[in-house]
Amino acid sequence: MKHRKSSKPLLYTLGFLFCLISAFAVFFTGVKVGADKVEAKYEKLNAGGQSTESFAYYRQTDLVTFYHNVFSPYREFKRNWNEQVDLLVRGGGEDSRKLLKNLRTLADGAYSQVPQSSIFDDSPLLKEGQLNILKSLRLFAEAADQASSDSSRAQAAQALKDGELAAGAVKYGLLAQSNYYASMLKWGSQKNSSIPSETGDLKTIPLAEWSKMPLLLKNAAIAEILLNRRIFEDYEPQDVTAKLDNLIHSGTASSLKLKDIQSATSLLVSTGALGDQEFSKWRQQYYSKETVPQLPFFHD
Repeated sequence: MKHRKSSKPLLYTLGFLFCLISAFAVFFTGVKVGADKVEAKYEKLNAGGQSTESFAYYRQTDLVTFYHNVFSPYREFKRNWNEQVDLLVRGGGEDSRKLLKNLRTLADGAYSQVPQSSIFDDSPLLKEGQLNILKSLRLFAEAADQASSDSSRAQAAQALKDGELAAGAVKYGLLAQSNYYASMLKWGSQKNSSIPSETGDLKTIPLAEWSKMPLLLKNAAIAEILLNRRIFEDYEPQDVTAKLDNLIHSGTASSLKLKDIQSATSLLVSTGALGDQEFSKWRQQYYSKETVPQLPFFHD
């Protein structure tokens, strides 16, 4: 009898604990589900906010300002740098010490022309592009200094072609170029609903797909290809685009059995078929109706 009485409080206690544990479990499950819903809601809102912000601040005035203050000085520097390095590589009567000094002067001069403080705080890609240009020019200056310490002309030329500092300088320069053309693409997507805001996954671009792409998307894709392949030449993405389009329209790409843009670009680069006036040559024929910002290299 005593045993029966003593078991009741135990059962009540166990029952109470079970209910308490169940209540806590339900409570915390509810909290987690609620938190997940709130998190998902704000992730969605945040993503929408980021997307709107990234689109809203790529104004034509920003693209023009970047061109005149950042891209154009670097563009001129690149031409002069490539010319001087080619002279060093070819040899001849030029004094190698003078050439190396000129290279350092070129890099320092271009660096002083580019604003040191950010002028694109509202445009992340342009801000990054400005920073990458400054990094590139500083590394080019250091590469010239390093080459000056090499014992022979051949070693100096090798350092400027394949050295670690020069490679880093080229990488940042091409990354800045890609930043700029990606910014143009974002600007274009606001002006024309048929233009996407990003290149997406374009590891291989079939010729048929390429032919349907708007010019700004083609240019941004080529800028990525040049970056990935470390192609640091005087021509720019729109020049490669124009040469590729003419290759396709003329039937040459078909006769050469080219299937994609990557292989066609490799062919053009390896054969030295690209120049820095290709876009101007074909602008009226292929691009008169394209949406492009008012930048000199699209209209001159």
